[in-house]
Amino acid sequence: MTTGSLRLCILRHGETEENIARILQGHLPGRLTAAGRQQAMDAAKELPLADFDAVVSSDLQRVTDTVRLLFNGTPPCPWERLETFREIDWGSMTGMHIPEVNMRHLADDVETREQLYCRAGKALDYLRRRYAGQTVLVVSHGLFLRSLQAQAEGIPLCALRQMPRLGNCEHRWLEV
Repeated sequence: MTTGSLRLCILRHGETEENIARILQGHLPGRLTAAGRQQAMDAAKELPLADFDAVVSSDLQRVTDTVRLLFNGTPPCPWERLETFREIDWGSMTGMHIPEVNMRHLADDVETREQLYCRAGKALDYLRRRYAGQTVLVVSHGLFLRSLQAQAEGIPLCALRQMPRLGNCEHRWLEV
Protein backbone atom coordinates (compact mmCIF):
# COMPACT_ATOMS: atom_id res chain seq x y z
CA MET A 1 0.00 0.00 0.00
CA THR A 2 1.39 3.40 -0.91
CA THR A 3 1.89 6.08 1.71
CA GLY A 4 -1.33 7.96 2.34
CA SER A 5 -3.54 5.40 0.62
CA LEU A 6 -6.47 3.99 2.51
CA ARG A 7 -7.48 0.35 2.60
CA LEU A 8 -11.14 -0.23 3.39
CA CYS A 9 -13.02 -3.40 4.12
CA ILE A 10 -16.72 -2.66 3.76
CA LEU A 11 -19.15 -5.04 5.46
CA ARG A 12 -22.95 -5.04 5.53
CA HIS A 13 -24.68 -5.82 8.83
CA GLY A 14 -26.16 -9.26 9.56
CA GLU A 15 -29.65 -10.29 8.52
CA THR A 16 -32.46 -8.60 10.47
CA GLU A 17 -36.05 -9.48 11.27
CA GLU A 18 -36.98 -6.48 9.13
CA ASN A 19 -35.01 -7.88 6.15
CA ILE A 20 -37.01 -11.11 6.43
CA ALA A 21 -40.31 -9.21 6.75
CA ARG A 22 -39.34 -7.01 3.75
CA ILE A 23 -39.65 -3.77 5.70
CA LEU A 24 -38.07 -0.45 4.64
CA GLN A 25 -35.72 -0.17 7.63
CA GLY A 26 -33.90 3.05 6.89
CA HIS A 27 -33.07 4.58 10.27
CA LEU A 28 -34.92 1.96 12.35
CA PRO A 29 -32.62 0.19 14.82
CA GLY A 30 -33.22 -3.27 13.37
CA ARG A 31 -33.04 -6.60 15.21
CA LEU A 32 -30.59 -9.28 14.08
CA THR A 33 -32.07 -12.72 13.48
CA ALA A 34 -30.35 -15.87 14.73
CA ALA A 35 -29.04 -16.27 11.17
CA GLY A 36 -27.79 -12.66 11.22
CA ARG A 37 -25.90 -13.27 14.45
CA GLN A 38 -24.36 -16.42 12.95
CA GLN A 39 -23.41 -14.49 9.78
CA ALA A 40 -21.47 -12.02 11.92
CA MET A 41 -19.69 -14.79 13.82
CA ASP A 42 -18.83 -16.51 10.51
CA ALA A 43 -17.51 -13.24 9.07
CA ALA A 44 -15.28 -12.89 12.13
CA LYS A 45 -13.54 -16.13 11.08
CA GLU A 46 -12.95 -14.82 7.52
CA LEU A 47 -11.69 -11.32 8.30
CA PRO A 48 -8.21 -10.39 9.58
CA LEU A 49 -9.72 -8.56 12.58
CA ALA A 50 -6.35 -7.93 14.25
CA ASP A 51 -5.15 -6.05 11.14
CA PHE A 52 -7.68 -3.21 11.35
CA ASP A 53 -6.44 0.13 12.61
CA ALA A 54 -10.00 1.33 13.23
CA VAL A 55 -13.66 0.47 12.84
CA VAL A 56 -16.08 3.06 11.50
CA SER A 57 -19.76 2.18 11.47
CA SER A 58 -23.32 3.35 11.41
CA ASP A 59 -24.70 4.10 14.84
CA LEU A 60 -27.86 2.02 14.29
CA GLN A 61 -28.41 -1.01 16.54
CA ARG A 62 -28.25 -3.70 13.82
CA VAL A 63 -24.77 -2.50 12.89
CA THR A 64 -23.61 -2.04 16.49
CA ASP A 65 -24.74 -5.61 17.25
CA THR A 66 -22.91 -6.91 14.16
CA VAL A 67 -19.65 -5.19 15.19
CA ARG A 68 -19.88 -6.54 18.72
CA LEU A 69 -20.44 -10.08 17.41
CA LEU A 70 -17.51 -9.74 14.99
CA PHE A 71 -15.16 -8.82 17.82
CA ASN A 72 -16.81 -10.88 20.56
CA GLY A 73 -17.37 -7.63 22.44
CA THR A 74 -15.71 -4.31 21.74
CA PRO A 75 -13.06 -3.95 18.99
CA PRO A 76 -9.48 -3.64 20.30
CA CYS A 77 -8.95 -0.63 18.01
CA PRO A 78 -10.75 2.75 17.91
CA TRP A 79 -14.44 2.44 16.95
CA GLU A 80 -16.42 5.39 15.65
CA ARG A 81 -20.22 5.11 15.32
CA LEU A 82 -21.48 7.90 13.07
CA GLU A 83 -24.88 8.95 11.73
CA THR A 84 -23.26 9.74 8.37
CA PHE A 85 -22.84 5.99 7.79
CA ARG A 86 -26.56 5.21 8.27
CA GLU A 87 -28.75 3.64 5.62
CA ILE A 88 -30.91 5.72 3.29
CA ASP A 89 -33.58 7.69 5.18
CA TRP A 90 -37.00 6.48 4.03
CA GLY A 91 -38.69 9.35 5.89
CA SER A 92 -42.41 8.79 6.39
CA MET A 93 -42.15 5.53 4.45
CA THR A 94 -39.90 3.97 7.11
CA GLY A 95 -41.43 0.75 8.40
CA MET A 96 -43.58 0.15 5.31
CA HIS A 97 -43.84 -3.30 3.73
CA ILE A 98 -41.73 -3.18 0.53
CA PRO A 99 -44.17 -5.07 -1.74
CA GLU A 100 -46.82 -2.43 -0.94
CA VAL A 101 -44.56 0.53 -1.82
CA ASN A 102 -44.60 2.23 -5.22
CA MET A 103 -40.90 2.94 -5.57
CA ARG A 104 -41.57 5.23 -8.54
CA HIS A 105 -43.57 7.62 -6.36
CA LEU A 106 -41.72 8.15 -3.10
CA ALA A 107 -42.77 10.55 -0.35
CA ASP A 108 -41.22 14.01 -0.45
CA ASP A 109 -39.30 13.40 2.79
CA VAL A 110 -37.41 10.33 1.48
CA GLU A 111 -33.66 10.82 1.01
CA THR A 112 -33.02 10.69 -2.73
CA ARG A 113 -30.45 8.47 -4.45
CA GLU A 114 -28.55 11.65 -5.27
CA GLN A 115 -28.52 12.74 -1.63
CA LEU A 116 -27.36 9.30 -0.46
CA TYR A 117 -24.61 9.25 -3.10
CA CYS A 118 -23.47 12.71 -2.01
CA ARG A 119 -23.51 11.70 1.68
CA ALA A 120 -21.44 8.61 0.87
CA GLY A 121 -18.95 10.86 -0.94
CA LYS A 122 -18.64 13.04 2.16
CA ALA A 123 -18.17 9.92 4.29
CA LEU A 124 -15.39 8.75 1.96
CA ASP A 125 -13.71 12.17 2.16
CA TYR A 126 -13.86 11.90 5.96
CA LEU A 127 -12.26 8.43 5.88
CA ARG A 128 -9.50 9.65 3.56
CA ARG A 129 -8.67 12.60 5.83
CA ARG A 130 -8.96 10.80 9.17
CA TYR A 131 -7.46 7.41 8.29
CA ALA A 132 -4.93 8.00 5.48
CA GLY A 133 -2.42 5.15 5.30
CA GLN A 134 -4.53 2.86 7.51
CA THR A 135 -6.71 -0.23 7.14
CA VAL A 136 -10.28 0.43 8.25
CA LEU A 137 -13.31 -1.82 8.67
CA VAL A 138 -16.49 0.03 7.65
CA VAL A 139 -19.69 -1.67 8.84
CA SER A 140 -22.90 -0.22 7.51
CA HIS A 141 -25.93 -0.87 5.30
CA GLY A 142 -26.50 -2.16 1.78
CA LEU A 143 -27.57 0.97 -0.08
CA PHE A 144 -25.13 3.21 1.76
CA LEU A 145 -22.18 0.87 1.13
CA ARG A 146 -23.08 0.56 -2.55
CA SER A 147 -22.87 4.37 -2.84
CA LEU A 148 -19.64 4.44 -0.82
CA GLN A 149 -18.06 1.81 -3.08
CA ALA A 150 -19.22 3.70 -6.18
CA GLN A 151 -17.65 6.89 -4.86
CA ALA A 152 -14.39 5.06 -4.07
CA GLU A 153 -14.24 3.51 -7.55
CA GLY A 154 -15.32 6.63 -9.44
CA ILE A 155 -18.56 5.05 -10.62
CA PRO A 156 -21.16 7.71 -11.46
CA LEU A 157 -24.61 7.74 -9.90
CA CYS A 158 -26.21 6.75 -13.21
CA ALA A 159 -24.30 3.42 -13.13
CA LEU A 160 -24.97 2.63 -9.46
CA ARG A 161 -27.67 0.03 -10.11
CA GLN A 162 -25.26 -2.00 -12.22
CA MET A 163 -23.08 -2.63 -9.17
CA PRO A 164 -23.71 -5.92 -7.36
CA ARG A 165 -25.45 -5.61 -4.01
CA LEU A 166 -23.78 -6.73 -0.80
CA GLY A 167 -25.45 -9.63 0.99
CA ASN A 168 -25.81 -9.63 4.75
CA CYS A 169 -22.33 -9.79 6.32
CA GLU A 170 -20.71 -9.87 2.89
CA HIS A 171 -17.51 -7.87 2.67
CA ARG A 172 -15.42 -6.25 -0.05
CA TRP A 173 -11.96 -4.69 -0.04
CA LEU A 174 -11.34 -1.26 -1.53
CA GLU A 175 -8.10 0.66 -2.05
CA VAL A 176 -8.65 4.43 -2.02
